[in-house]
Amino acid sequence: MPILHLRNDTAQNCGKFYIVGHYATRPFVKHAAILKAETALMFGSDNILVWHIGPPLVAGTKTTVAAPEKGRKTNIHLVGFVHLDADDIEGIETWLTDVDKEDRPPGSSISELLAQYRVSPPVYWVPSENGTPLYRQFSCVGFVMDCYRSIGINLIDDSRDENLPEVTLDMVVATYGPIVKRYKDQVGIPGTGPWRIVLAGYIFHSLNRDSDAIRRTPFTPAGIDDKDFQTPDLPAQTAARNS
Repeated sequence: MPILHLRNDTAQNCGKFYIVGHYATRPFVKHAAILKAETALMFGSDNILVWHIGPPLVAGTKTTVAAPEKGRKTNIHLVGFVHLDADDIEGIETWLTDVDKEDRPPGSSISELLAQYRVSPPVYWVPSENGTPLYRQFSCVGFVMDCYRSIGINLIDDSRDENLPEVTLDMVVATYGPIVKRYKDQVGIPGTGPWRIVLAGYIFHSLNRDSDAIRRTPFTPAGIDDKDFQTPDLPAQTAARNS
């Protein structure tokens, strides 16, 4: 099962484009992102460069320059991966380039950050006045999902609302912070809820399967408890004794 359990005492090598996440309060997964480069990680590694939407969006040179330094990094508690071949790597690089060059607001104000972000649906094409797609808005999970869908890997089945558990306002606030209550309409969750939205924990349940299943069948959450993904507390490694 391609979930890598990070240790507190020993760094483990994690590959380019691995999917990473961090907890709000363990085991509730708050954020998902894509590892920018091969990196040695421990549980709780901080200031790690990723491709993601915080917001702001960081997907390549253009969006990296526009983002503050702290917006380019995250802390990491979870790592999952799919075995990627050269074509997969090239496909992800192409997707990142395409997203990076889209003509979106740079994120220098609250209104511009909101213009980059969407809770529901997790991927949304913003149209021009004549209906031509301008650029994509993402949730953090939508960013990861759309990236992997570009190479034919559908991690989560959100094709029908009924596939997603209902999420209350309290849980939305726990995920996105209190500020989301002021901007619910702008990010696609009007009214008082509950809403059927994709949560970051679902990504790691999807990756907690064998590689063939991940590529063959998108994950459908069994219930709202799948917002959580518990990783084990691993005992400290002991030095090998000389015989």
